[in-house]
Amino acid sequence: MEEIRNRTGPFFAAMLIRGLLLCALLPIVVTPVAAGQETAVRRQLQGAIEAEERGDLQAAEEGYSSILKLHPERADIMVRLGLVYQYQGRLGPAVDAIQSALTLDPDLPEAHFYLGLAYFGLHRCAEASVALQEAISRDSRNIKAQVYLGVCLLALGRVDESIGHLEALTRSHPRELEALQTLAQAYLTKGSDDGFNRTIARIDEAEPNSFRAHQLRAEFFAARGRLNEAAQVYEKAVARNPDAPGVNFALGDVYFGLGQYDKAEPVLRKELKIDPHHPIVNLDLGIIKNSRQQFDQAIRHLERALQVDVRLPDAHVALASAYEAKGRLRAAEGALHRAVALDPGDPQPHYELAQVYRKLGLMEDARVSLERFQRLEEEGSQERQRAAEGLREKKPRCPA
Repeated sequence: MEEIRNRTGPFFAAMLIRGLLLCALLPIVVTPVAAGQETAVRRQLQGAIEAEERGDLQAAEEGYSSILKLHPERADIMVRLGLVYQYQGRLGPAVDAIQSALTLDPDLPEAHFYLGLAYFGLHRCAEASVALQEAISRDSRNIKAQVYLGVCLLALGRVDESIGHLEALTRSHPRELEALQTLAQAYLTKGSDDGFNRTIARIDEAEPNSFRAHQLRAEFFAARGRLNEAAQVYEKAVARNPDAPGVNFALGDVYFGLGQYDKAEPVLRKELKIDPHHPIVNLDLGIIKNSRQQFDQAIRHLERALQVDVRLPDAHVALASAYEAKGRLRAAEGALHRAVALDPGDPQPHYELAQVYRKLGLMEDARVSLERFQRLEEEGSQERQRAAEGLREKKPRCPA
């Protein structure tokens, strides 16, 4: 599985938002129009820069686009246009614009970093990591690129690489809080309580009474299935800082895990306004809509989740249920086959397939699917029994 899909991890959502805000704070650097070029172009460039500085992104987009029609060789202006797209949340066009700029001039300062952030915003961490490594190779002093590379390695499941990279970074920059936060998240993902607690202590030392440490302690509870405790900590966090990046996703996803859909939906919708591409937010909302028999809305959310990450078995199963309810049986069949391909050991898609085949009148196929479901259920029961017999109690130590 290429990317970790941690259901109770607000961290990646938070880092996405910080990445987009980081681009918005970047200084506007473009090469001036040469003195011999027409006065109108110089005026357009100045107007676009001023529009961007005052936050009029539509005017900035129009200004940069007009200049590029006359001077398509201006890679620096193409990058600025890409960043305007990024501020607007139009990450696909942002990637296209920055890639085009790098084709014209692969040595553009910071452009590889901007490209990495755009890919990260699209949850395309493999491509983001390549762009960020390129940015670091050109400027090892780009600390933000190094932090986001650690985030991407973690999202790709390369946990030990992420830890090694971030340990080295935080040794040379011990007060780089985002690097420390990412390192704590990596240790949490690895299941290393000692590493997690040690890093939390470093965060507390660098930033006393840190909101980051508070949020990570809540994730500690959530990662271990202690959802009621996690919800209590997140509720306090939201009360203290309702606009903190990722905290609404965290609280909403914990409510979802507790089956408290009425509480989960409004909180998840707040996160969706910030990151409409978020696959887990759309998955959760799709399942909630299914439970309320609002199948058209469920389909929209679940298809959107799968547009971003096609490797979510739960999304395929939930989408199949919505399709089936709408009478789209062949579409439901296809979604369930994709779920089976992604997770052959999960019995649930086979059971759902049996029901779909019965409705299609394919009784032999229904019988085969039901037998597979029963066999996998029995194997799973035996596996759980063996695990229970060999279990030794181990209580993780939560930081105070």
